Amino acid sequence: MLVLGIETATPICAVALWSDGHLLAENRCRAKSRHGEIIAGMIEYIFELLQLDTGDLNGVAVSKGPGSFTGLRIGMSMAKALAYSHKIPIVGVSTPDAIASGIAPVADRLAVVLPSRKGEVYAAPYRYLDGFYHREGGIEALPIEEFESWAEKIRYVAGPGIPALIEAGINRKTFLPDIFWEVGAAPVARMGARKLLAGEQDDLSSLEPDYVKPFFTTAKPKKWAEPV
Repeated sequence: MLVLGIETATPICAVALWSDGHLLAENRCRAKSRHGEIIAGMIEYIFELLQLDTGDLNGVAVSKGPGSFTGLRIGMSMAKALAYSHKIPIVGVSTPDAIASGIAPVADRLAVVLPSRKGEVYAAPYRYLDGFYHREGGIEALPIEEFESWAEKIRYVAGPGIPALIEAGINRKTFLPDIFWEVGAAPVARMGARKLLAGEQDDLSSLEPDYVKPFFTTAKPKKWAEPV
C-alpha cells in the first residue's frame, strides 16, 4: 500500500511516501506562510525522486490540526484534490497524535503542545500503552497561564508549542528537545497507512480541519464611500 502523507499544520511544510511499513522518502521545508506556493512542487519532486506517479497511490493521509488556519486549508485541499482525481481513500490524522506517535517511551505520561494565538497553546495528554502513546482525552485550546494546572500530573512536554511556554516563564516541566519528536509528514503517512489498512477512511466531502476552537477573522471590513 502506497500512502502519501501531507503535513501543513505548522510552519513546517512536509510530504512523505509510506509503503508496506517503510518510509520511502520525506520532503520537509520550514516555510512559514509559503505552503501554498511550494507544496505542489514538493509532491512532484518526491514522486520524481522515486520514479513513481500519483496514479500509483492507494491512499492519502493529511494532518488535520489543530494548527495554522491557512496551512491546514492548503494541506486539506491538496489531499482532497489527489483523493478525488485518483478515486482513492483519504484519512485525516490529528497533528498532536502524529507527533506523539514517534516519541520514544520517556515517561508513562506526557503532553503534546502546539502554538496557538492570543496567549494560548493547543494541548493534548498522552499515556504510553502497548508500544505507543495514546491520547487520553480531547485536544484543548488552553490559556498559557492555565497550562501548569491542566498538566499537574504530567511532567514531560513535547511539541512546537514549547517555546511559547518557556517564554511565558513556565519552568516546572521537563521540555523534550525536538530531537525526541518531530513535525513532519512521515508520522502522518504512517498513521494514515495504519488506519487505511484497518479499513478506516474519511468521507471526502465532509472531512474538515480540526480547529478545536471557532475561527474568527481579525480583518476589518473596508469602508466604502457613500454614493454621490
